[in-house]
This record gives sequence, C-alpha cells and structure tokens, in this order.
Amino acid sequence: MSFDSRKLAMKIARIAAAAVATVLVSLLVLRSVYAISIFNELTSGMKQSGWVESDSVMQGGEELTYEASYLFFKIGKVRMQVLGRTVYDSIPAYHVRAYIDSYSGIPFVNLHAAYDTYQNARTFTCLFTSNIQRDGGDSSYTSCKFDFEKRVIDWKRTENGKVTQQAQVPLDKEYTDGLSFFYYIRAASRVADGVRTSISIPIVVDTVRSKVDLTLNEKKEDCDVTAFDYPLTAYKMSGHIFFTGFFGVTGNFTGWISADSAEVPLRANVSVIIGSVVVKLMDARRAGWIPPKWND
Repeated sequence: MSFDSRKLAMKIARIAAAAVATVLVSLLVLRSVYAISIFNELTSGMKQSGWVESDSVMQGGEELTYEASYLFFKIGKVRMQVLGRTVYDSIPAYHVRAYIDSYSGIPFVNLHAAYDTYQNARTFTCLFTSNIQRDGGDSSYTSCKFDFEKRVIDWKRTENGKVTQQAQVPLDKEYTDGLSFFYYIRAASRVADGVRTSISIPIVVDTVRSKVDLTLNEKKEDCDVTAFDYPLTAYKMSGHIFFTGFFGVTGNFTGWISADSAEVPLRANVSVIIGSVVVKLMDARRAGWIPPKWND
C-alpha cells in the first residue's frame, strides 16, 4: 500500500470512529435531544393551567428502545425506562433510566453506559442525575446534584475508582439533564395539544449551561420507524442546539412524536461533524398503547 493510500485509510478509520461515537451522543439526544426547563411562556402557562404529574406520559414500566445509524451502518441502541414515581429530597419525583450500548463488532468503540435521573414530578426539571460508563477496560462514574438551597450544581467524576474532577456550578434557574428532557418534551407536547409552539430551553450538560431553541407541532405527517411495519401519525418538531457536544453534535435537528396522548418520540435526525445520525424507535413496551396509524 502506498503512503497516500495508508493516509487515506487512516483518515477513513478516524471518521468511522467518530461516526460510531457520535451515535452514542445522538442516542443521548434521543434520550436527550438535549434538555429543557420551565423558564418560558409555554411552561408558565402550563403552571398556571395546572401542570400536574403526567401519568398519561409517565407510565410506570414503560420501556422504549431506539436504534441509531450512520449512513447504512447500525451502530448502537438506547433503552429508556420509567422506573416509577418516588420521592427525592422530599419532592415528588419520577425515576427514569437509560441504557446505551454500542453494537459488538463496531470498530474503535466498545461503550456501555447506564444513566439514572430523578426529575421533579410537577415541573419535569432535574433533581439528580448520574451515569456509569464502561469503554473497554475503563470505567467512569459521574454525578450531578441540583442543590436548590445552596443554589449550586454539585458535579463530580470518578474514573476507575478515583475522583478526577469535581466542580460547583451556579444554579441560576431550574434545568433538566438530557434524560429528563426526553420526558419533559413529551409532557410539553401533550400540553401544546397539536398547536405550533416555540420555546427556548435552558440546558446543563456536565458543567456547561446553554440552551436549545425548539418548535413543537410544526405539522402533522407520517413517520416510519423500525418498531412497526406501517407508518405512524406524528407531529414534526425542529430545533437548534447552541453548544457543541461530543464529536460535534450541534446545530439543527428534527424529530417526530406520536400524535396521541402517549406522545412517544419516534425518530430524530441529528447533525454531527461528519453529517447526520438517524435514531428510530425499534421496540415499544407500553401497556395499552395503540400507535396512531397514518391514514393518507
């Protein structure tokens, strides 16, 4: 192989590695699409109209599994669970969890992670979140506690059993993490009830505070997902991420949510440094859910 050919092969390998890793971020964007809070006109209206615990969305035992792909390659999946209602720091809360796994045989990446979040049951904002990640033989644990009395976010990371980083970030408003956003956006869609609505969303990712602008219910259209062999009726949304995440996740994204009271996220297209990653619903376990079939 010539020197130029080797350089080209190495470049392709690096791009492939980035593509594999970006899927894990795009899965976060699905578990994710990246974050939301309650400081805008929509959520103020929600509070005034009596936003309460949303069992129509937060069904205990619900499990949704998504698969991510880059070009023609299936790279990884994320499994979302509603573990149930509980109490955290004397606040009614929901406990939710996500498992993220890269597929075996994918070169350069062997990542497995579990995320846990306790979110306020009335506002859907984050109270505490943590994650455990394993990449080959290495492991890390990250925790993020939202201390509203001290008005700080206590953040800490441990790698292979040793504390490597910790910080306190000013808590100037209520935030959600990526995982709680996944459920907040569903509740927001339920309250919006099909009406086109634009919101600006504060987000905290590790120690970075930023925002996402998002428009819900742009239009109703059909949406194909892996979980069903027929198109579903969905509301399209779009948004813009104002920070750069891992492997270049930033900028514009689109998503689709089922047009019914379950408000199940069906699909997301996420911009990354090397193109676009697609995340689709591949399995849904939700008691009594009959997905809305598209009738053209």
